[in-house]
Amino acid sequence: MLNTEGVVQPRSSNTWGALSLDHVYEFMGGLSAAVQYVTGNDPTAYFNDFRNSNRAKVQGLKEAIGVESNSTILNPKYITEMMKGESSAMSRFSEVFRNTYGWNAMKPSVIDQHLWNKYYDIYVKDEYKLGTEAKFAAKNPYALQEMTAILMESARKGMWNASAEQLKDVAMLHTKFVAQHDAGCSGFVCDNAKLRTFIAANVDKATGERYNKDIDKARQVELSDAEAVKSTVLKKEEQQTADKGNNKTKAAQHEVTAKSYTVLYVIGAIIAIIITWFFVRRKQRS
Repeated sequence: MLNTEGVVQPRSSNTWGALSLDHVYEFMGGLSAAVQYVTGNDPTAYFNDFRNSNRAKVQGLKEAIGVESNSTILNPKYITEMMKGESSAMSRFSEVFRNTYGWNAMKPSVIDQHLWNKYYDIYVKDEYKLGTEAKFAAKNPYALQEMTAILMESARKGMWNASAEQLKDVAMLHTKFVAQHDAGCSGFVCDNAKLRTFIAANVDKATGERYNKDIDKARQVELSDAEAVKSTVLKKEEQQTADKGNNKTKAAQHEVTAKSYTVLYVIGAIIAIIITWFFVRRKQRS
């Protein structure tokens, strides 16, 4: 690893790309981060692109991300068609946001500020006038909650150099969707106390206080659900233990019964032998 200068991953399918599949940043990105940690150098990342078997090529990771983002997540035609789908289709947008965040954490050099700014322009400010907010509200408000939470977390961690206006716009949209639709408690939305504080700090005091109450309420419901599941599991385990105990008792009873029958059978056999011997001896004497 000390002499590693590049990381290469094969690609033979059009069904996934660097931004659309989390395994790519997890494995390719994770290996790249490991090399940088050990050597101090950021290795160049490539795809061995075999999607066209007659024209195989090597494609740089950053180029691949640029091509994929421009043809999908930043493409108004693609966005329009995806928004015709239902909840699962809307979740694809939040998945790409998560994967972008993952790449920015694993290999910051392949994610430009331009991409984060375009996410803001398109999905917060509705640059293409596609009615993004209304469509997410109707079909999957929790996807947009997560997307806006990811934008805020990227800014909080210094990945996205957002302006004060951008932060305010994103935080307002995020808290609005939490207030109107309850919190969809993903890891970004409910389970990050520092992010919650950061979001609340970028809206007015009243909105921030209401937002924290909404999150606390959602977390309490989630905790209650978890406790209910735990209670159900414990009851099931207790019932299984009781059933096992009953089964053992029944087995012991059957064993005792079987032994009793065996003893009776042996005694009966001995008595029969004695009676037979008695009659045989009597016959011999006569």
